[in-house]
Amino acid sequence: MPPLGEAEVLESADLLSMGGKVCTAAAVALAVLALAPSAGAVMVTDRNPLEPSIVERINSIRKSHGLRALTVAKRLNDAANRHSRSMGASSYFRHELYTPQRARTWTAFSAWIRWYWPGPGYNAWSAGENLAWGAPDISASRTVTNWMNSPGHRANILNPLWRYIGVAAVHVDEPAGYYRSWDDVTIVAAEFGQRS
Repeated sequence: MPPLGEAEVLESADLLSMGGKVCTAAAVALAVLALAPSAGAVMVTDRNPLEPSIVERINSIRKSHGLRALTVAKRLNDAANRHSRSMGASSYFRHELYTPQRARTWTAFSAWIRWYWPGPGYNAWSAGENLAWGAPDISASRTVTNWMNSPGHRANILNPLWRYIGVAAVHVDEPAGYYRSWDDVTIVAAEFGQRS
């Protein structure tokens, strides 16, 4: 055993002589980790064929209630896509948007929808949102039926003020968090709006 005080010197010498090897090993390990998918990563894919079917069903219901059909708006589609992908990738189900890079982790619907809707040049606007999910899948019929059986969602579908809609659906393989009890899920976001 080295005399008191020399142990620190020997330990420092060992670290210095191993420094190059440790740094090289650490760099190789980091490179391998960077190429590998993260353990918590989930696969989120678009379910584009579902989207027009949901719009068609909503417009059919609106017509049967004497309401005008909604027009698909790119800005609302973009908002629906952002929200459905966020819910799938971050494993949550709520109207707020998960925004960990911002000062507040959760951004209220009334705030984040403004990033997309109404767009420049409008003085008045409003927006609403319906969400749905199913495991492993959910059809357009089931989605709209569930919404019509829920007073708040039904009110959005039958709101006579709405003129526009955007819908996005994603499929998530091996989800975590909120959806962890299922092997895969489908998540739908529908954004409704009017502007003038």
